[in-house]
Amino acid sequence: MSASPRLSFLAIPILAVMTGNAALSLDMYLPAFPAIASDLGVAESAVQQTMATFLLGFAIGQMIYGPLSDSLGRRRVILLGLTLYGFVSIFCALSGDISDLTTYRLIQGLAGASGSVLGRAVIRDVYQGPDLTKALSLLMLVLTAAPMAAPLIGALVLDIWDWRAIFWTLSAYACLWSVLILVFVPETLSPDKRVTLNPSFLFSAFKQVLTHRKAMGYTLSASLGFAGMFAYISATPFIYMTIFGVSPSGYALFFAANIVSMAGFSALNRRVAHKYPLPRLMTFIIWVLILSASILLLNVTFGFGGVWGLAVPLFFFVGCLSPMAANGISGTLEPFGQFAGTASSLFGLFQFGLGSVAGFTVSLLNDGTAMPMAYTILACAVLSFSIFKLSQR
Repeated sequence: MSASPRLSFLAIPILAVMTGNAALSLDMYLPAFPAIASDLGVAESAVQQTMATFLLGFAIGQMIYGPLSDSLGRRRVILLGLTLYGFVSIFCALSGDISDLTTYRLIQGLAGASGSVLGRAVIRDVYQGPDLTKALSLLMLVLTAAPMAAPLIGALVLDIWDWRAIFWTLSAYACLWSVLILVFVPETLSPDKRVTLNPSFLFSAFKQVLTHRKAMGYTLSASLGFAGMFAYISATPFIYMTIFGVSPSGYALFFAANIVSMAGFSALNRRVAHKYPLPRLMTFIIWVLILSASILLLNVTFGFGGVWGLAVPLFFFVGCLSPMAANGISGTLEPFGQFAGTASSLFGLFQFGLGSVAGFTVSLLNDGTAMPMAYTILACAVLSFSIFKLSQR
């Protein structure tokens, strides 16, 4: 992969962490779920719904920032989103009840969506073809540091202070990353490539992406895989810490192990990106998802292995999601050079929209066991396989 003169060697790591806004916003407060429920005097399902509303806002925000950046440029829209994200994080920290926190998390999701959409769009501005797949794999590889560190940071903050300090930390992150974007990431969309915000033109752009069968196949199959991950994120804090009695720090380590698996699979995907066609790589990954989800359901149903009966299959399921995202984004963005922001926004809409549905499903079916999570994860994997195969015919 040849380096682009428009991106410095620090640009992709900076973009990767910024693209991980969702991971930071979700994973850092996972160890605090029981503490939030206790402090605000609510059931665990109510705390799970603050995650689902964040994902809903994140999904809606994708539709705003992509077309906006195709017209105004990437960098100024990124900075706008980060600024709003920093202010709303402060309101989350000051929330007095669960309804306030739920509302502010929705707005925080809307603001944080800018980083997820535009990090991918910047990469698409610079790379294409197999180089795009490799660059996105590197993006996902670096991005794994954020979700791996986030629960550990959250657990450390809980040991020192309380759950509200987690949101103060997120506000400080937004300030720091705004400065790094200003210094290290240039504008990658030249004025001659920008498009109008005319509603009819936007409708045409969205229609082109939505009616591209193979691109939407990559989008939906990758998004369904990530919906399974959001079911895992929503359910495991209470499963590990309440059912199995794991400490917040112990839960953070289980979570970090899964992120290490994501890094390993992502590195492998980057090495083989030039050796195998994209559909073949995607099919193999989805089969691993189905196998690990099936073993997870069997272990949960019959009580095999205790906490390790969950941890081992989840290690492989979650590990496959990083290369699945890289390949899915590559397959989605490749046909759309001029509309990279729009295509990226639709990818994010489905990714986080379906994630929100999975999170709500697990919270509504919550019966104090791991069964709702296991069924949801397997359903997502099977649907991902079915849609991808249909789109490739």
